[in-house]
Amino acid sequence: MKKHLPGIILTSIICCLLLTSPGSLSGQQGSDRPWHGNISVADSLAQSLAEKIKIYPVPATSELTIENVENVTTIEIFDVTGNKCLHQVCDDQVQLTIEVSELKKGIHFIRFKSPQATIMKRFIKE
Repeated sequence: MKKHLPGIILTSIICCLLLTSPGSLSGQQGSDRPWHGNISVADSLAQSLAEKIKIYPVPATSELTIENVENVTTIEIFDVTGNKCLHQVCDDQVQLTIEVSELKKGIHFIRFKSPQATIMKRFIKE
């Protein structure tokens, strides 16, 4: 029987959840049937920030350019397993270039924090 691990998949402003009940990971108790659902971000500030921020090139090899980050206070990059790869404080820059050559190949997530909202975007490191 295939086991489903709990997790969160974030793309743009939509969050897809995969939840399982306690014990289902060990197979001892609980349900092995995951719950799937979509939660849309209703906060217009978060949506506005998500639409404004641009990331390129995707896929990235050595550098990642991020535009329209003037209201962002911190940027964090996570790998697909949730390990934090980078934490950077922003200082009212409109455009930012981040060195990503040391990151492992694969999907990464960038968390942008501002006083009004926190959003996540993803990119691929080649």
